Amino acid sequence: MAVDGYRITLDNDLDEWSDVEAVEETNEIGGGETSTRQSSIKPVKVDLEYQNELRKVILSIQNDLNISQDEKAKKVQELMTSHWRKNEKKPIDNSNIDDEFIEDDLKPTYTYEKSQKFGCKHYQRGSKLQAECCKRFFTCRFCHDEKCDHKIDRHATKNMMCMYCQTIQPASKTCNNCKRELARYYCDTCKFWDDHPVREIYHCDQCGICRQGRDKDFFHCEVCDCCLQIHLKGMHKCIEKNLDRDCMICGEYLFSSTMKPHLMLCGHSLHEECFIEYSKTAYQCPTCCKSIANMEIYFRRIDAIVAQQKMPPEYENCVANILCNDCEIRSTVSYHFSYHKCPECRGYNTKVLDRASILF
Repeated sequence: MAVDGYRITLDNDLDEWSDVEAVEETNEIGGGETSTRQSSIKPVKVDLEYQNELRKVILSIQNDLNISQDEKAKKVQELMTSHWRKNEKKPIDNSNIDDEFIEDDLKPTYTYEKSQKFGCKHYQRGSKLQAECCKRFFTCRFCHDEKCDHKIDRHATKNMMCMYCQTIQPASKTCNNCKRELARYYCDTCKFWDDHPVREIYHCDQCGICRQGRDKDFFHCEVCDCCLQIHLKGMHKCIEKNLDRDCMICGEYLFSSTMKPHLMLCGHSLHEECFIEYSKTAYQCPTCCKSIANMEIYFRRIDAIVAQQKMPPEYENCVANILCNDCEIRSTVSYHFSYHKCPECRGYNTKVLDRASILF
C-alpha cells in the first residue's frame, strides 16, 4: 500500500489479520458459547517483518519536516487502518451490471427487522437512490459506502426507485407513478430524503449539504466554513475550515458526519458524544493541549493539595522550567513531583521542559 509516497507491502500477512477478526467476532457472542469457540481458534500470528517495516514507515512520516502535524496524523492513521479497510470493503464487480440490476437492489428495505416503515437503519424514507458510480440501488449513501469499495457522490444522483410501486424514475419528493410522498423532507441538491416524523433539517448553500436542526438556530461562519449554533456567533475562536478534519477521538470525518460537533474553548472540534466521554478522563484538547473547559475550580483544589504536600528537603533547591499550555508563557517555578503552577494564568495545565538546581 502507498500513502502519498510512503509504501508498505500488505500482502504477506492477510491470514494473520483474518485470525484477529475471527477472535473479535467470537468475543461478541455471549454465554458459554464463547469459551467453546475460543478453544478452537488458532493463536494470532504476528508478522515481525511487516511490523518492523511499518515502524520504519511511521518514523519516516514523523521525521518529514515538509508536512504538518495534522497531515502526519492522517497518513499514520491510513497506514494503521489499511488492513481493516482492505478486508471490510470488498470490491464489487460491476462489469456485468450495466442496465441490469441485482435483484436484491430492487427489493424494499425497512428501518429495522419486522418494521413496516420503509427505509434503512440510517434513515426512514420510501425511496431507493441509484448510485451513478456503479448504477446500483441503495436506500441511502451510508448503505452504499458500507457495501462498496468506493464512496458515493451524493450530488451526482439522478434516479430513484419508489419502494411502494418499484417504479424507477428521476429523483423527486413524490413518485410520479403512484403519487405517494416518499419523505417529509427532500433536498433536490443533495438528493436526500428523510421521512422522520419530528426531525428538522435545512440545506446550507455555503456548506453544500443538508444539516440537522432549524435554519434560524444556526449561522454559517465564513472562516470556519461550517454551520454553528447561533449562540456561538461572535463568541467562538475561528479556525479555518474547522470541520474539514477527522474527529481526534473516533476518527470519523467531522464535516459530513451525522453526529453533532462540539467546539471547545480553543476552537478545535470533536463530536459532542466523543467530547462528553473524553472529558470524563481528560481536560486537555487532544490537538493543542489547551484546557477544554473552565478549570478554575479544579485548579484551586490543586492549590490546596500542593499546600499540604511539602517537598522533601533534598528538593528544596530544585526548580522547573515550564510551558503553560493555556497562556503559552514560559516560566521558572519551584519543582514539584506532580503539579507546576503557571504564575501568569494561575493554572496547572503546564508542561515541564527541564529541571535544575539553584546553586548558592
